[in-house]
Amino acid sequence: MKKEIKYELKYGRMSPITELPDRQRFLNTLEHSQANKLALLNINGFWNFNHVFGYAIGDEILKIISGRLQKRFPNSVVFHLGGDNFAVLAGKEVGKEAFLQAINSCMWYFGNSALSIEEEKIYVAIRVGVAIDYVDLFLNAEFAIKQAKRIGKDIVVYDSSSVTLCRPTHTSARADLEWQKAIRQALLKDRFEVYAQSIQGGKVKKFECLVRMKSTNGGVISPYQFLEHAKRAHLYTSITKVVVQKSFEFFADKEAEFSINLTLSDILDQETTSFIIEKMNVYRVANRLTVELVESENIENHPEVFAFLSLLKKQGVKIAIDDFGTGYSNFEYVVKLQADYIKIDGSLIRNINKNATHRAVVEAIVTFSKKVGMQTVAEFVSDYEIYEACQDQKIDYFQGYLWSEPQPLHKLKL
Repeated sequence: MKKEIKYELKYGRMSPITELPDRQRFLNTLEHSQANKLALLNINGFWNFNHVFGYAIGDEILKIISGRLQKRFPNSVVFHLGGDNFAVLAGKEVGKEAFLQAINSCMWYFGNSALSIEEEKIYVAIRVGVAIDYVDLFLNAEFAIKQAKRIGKDIVVYDSSSVTLCRPTHTSARADLEWQKAIRQALLKDRFEVYAQSIQGGKVKKFECLVRMKSTNGGVISPYQFLEHAKRAHLYTSITKVVVQKSFEFFADKEAEFSINLTLSDILDQETTSFIIEKMNVYRVANRLTVELVESENIENHPEVFAFLSLLKKQGVKIAIDDFGTGYSNFEYVVKLQADYIKIDGSLIRNINKNATHRAVVEAIVTFSKKVGMQTVAEFVSDYEIYEACQDQKIDYFQGYLWSEPQPLHKLKL
């Protein structure tokens, strides 16, 4: 392998820290070689090493890692792509099983054999994305390592000889770029609009604020189509700020309560949380605002979440747990968050009058909520039969198409 691609290493430079070929050399080598196997490696939590031990120690860790990688892949070429990212490129003379075995051995070795630096024992965990026998190795390896991060695995392997249900293509990559471009343009042209849907059951009018994107021809685009693209492009918090600004401004002088949705990424972004608090004070909406937490998995592992929500509650903001009852549902963390409302997931509510299991789950949620002093909201109430079944369960509030579809703020009947 090294003989095969050696002449290509003249393109680009050597990394000054690790003395490995850099990213430019990697790209040139990949383009001109016959390599058919690629592993992208990322050091988990490398920022912590720099933060705790300093950047000089961080550089020493990178040097040791690069040396270990070269020893573990003697018939492949190791590159330092920058920061805490490495790549290993191999040709057909390196067997698939041998390549994967070397990767797994490397992961085990890093995780169980500590680095000794200045009397400190440092354990390094790595995440790997592998692509084998693809025309575009880099695209597939990048997708593999992103999938590994998304699902919390140490390694994801994409092999063209295996059936893979989810795999990137140039078409999907192009579509992703087009969506990102459309979202940026919509932000620049103020084409994100806040809609609201009524929540029934209380004496005071309640609404949930939802975002929609206007297309260039005036059509309305559902968030299900663009939010995941926005997250991948790191534009999600920009959309959150639009919703905060427009909803707070609208409800500032209204006798109504309203809610906004926040994700874990919103709360971990200090700029976003500061923006929310600033606008909350400017428009004086704290006592009428409810923050709905979505994507609650692993939320209890972040002290920033509890600190932010505690600050909000002290100012009169209420907390709701969205989509509770399916997927990740933890009663203990609901109590820790001191939530005011539990919004029961629509997949349970839609079948509450037909499915005994769903009805039993809803009953358990309602019983728990009443015992700890929280109120419940049924989502996706679309007809009277579902509504009556929810009433039988003593649910406090109701939301769904039985009363109204989400509509622009200026069309709300207040």
